[in-house]
Amino acid sequence: MTSAKKRERGQGSIGNVPGSRFLYIWYYDNAGKQHRESTKSTLRSVAQEQLNQRLAAMGRGERSPQEIKSIRYEDMRAILIANYRENKIGEIVELPDGSLKIKGAGIKYLDEFFKGMRLQQIDTDVLRSYREQRTGGGVGDTTVNRNLALLRRMMTLTIREKKFQFLMPHFPMTSEKGNVRKGFVEPAKFRELLDAMPENLRPYLLFFYESGCRPKAARQIVWEWVDLKEEFIHLPTLITKNDEALPLPISVELKGMLKKLFRKAGPIFDTTNFRKAFQAACVKVGLGWKTGPKAWEYEGLIPYDLRRSAVRNLKRAGVDDSVAMKISGHKTRHVFDRYNITSVDDVADAMKRVTRHNASSIQVGRKVKQSK
Repeated sequence: MTSAKKRERGQGSIGNVPGSRFLYIWYYDNAGKQHRESTKSTLRSVAQEQLNQRLAAMGRGERSPQEIKSIRYEDMRAILIANYRENKIGEIVELPDGSLKIKGAGIKYLDEFFKGMRLQQIDTDVLRSYREQRTGGGVGDTTVNRNLALLRRMMTLTIREKKFQFLMPHFPMTSEKGNVRKGFVEPAKFRELLDAMPENLRPYLLFFYESGCRPKAARQIVWEWVDLKEEFIHLPTLITKNDEALPLPISVELKGMLKKLFRKAGPIFDTTNFRKAFQAACVKVGLGWKTGPKAWEYEGLIPYDLRRSAVRNLKRAGVDDSVAMKISGHKTRHVFDRYNITSVDDVADAMKRVTRHNASSIQVGRKVKQSK
């Protein structure tokens, strides 16, 4: 039997519960469901303040703290997948058991660790445990940062969608300062890499290296977007990151490769087991090496380094920055400059040119002096 003082409808109630010395509050959420909470206080003023907060939150359309307790990791995951689908982010893949995952996002590692866990249980200590488990297995800090960022996005979307009042935990992200990749491959070495790849994967590799197109977009290209006569591939706004249509030129070599391909429905580029074949080819030509038997136990050139190489090649070929950014799909100058990697040879060549320029200027100055 509980004792609660009757009030007007919608104002909630304050009362006692047998066996507890604390006051309780009763109120209804926006779905008409009644909630009871302990105030953890014997003071009526404290109970009244807590009740006022709950009623104000219901008035703003927010959810009750009791509803927050029912949210689990799987609920947040479903909200993230739905958001990715609505905004056409990433590549959603259906697994044999009917569940969905985001390809290449590392979500399976979050699934394994946070399975069944409630939102309120995921605090900073739990997040640190996840980081320790992953790094203890040989996974790099940058990869773990990406995993945690994905989980943080799940939480943010859930709180926004469910209209929760919830204090996000601190996410223990490690510093990535000085950890920006600077990999690239020179044209001559790329030729060796291309020859070492299986023939069915060469068109994709060559297109990636020459255009610097984002891998996700390149994998979605279909024949309807290809104009071999004009030697262009036209990427629609549907798959470009900056929502602008992107015309990409086709080289003579790539055009020859595409002409040999069978025109079938779906993507034109075959990327079957691409990463595995890429690593094997890199090891063969000296651009990488295996550190263990597992797929992730590898160091050296990675596929995304070809995008950096493309930007670098465009700049060294004298292509104007605005045009190069258009081809590579970079919208901000900051990111484009980060991809425009400078090697030791570049610096040495620059110094030689400066030396030749200075010597030429001195020579001209001497001739002018002598003429006087």
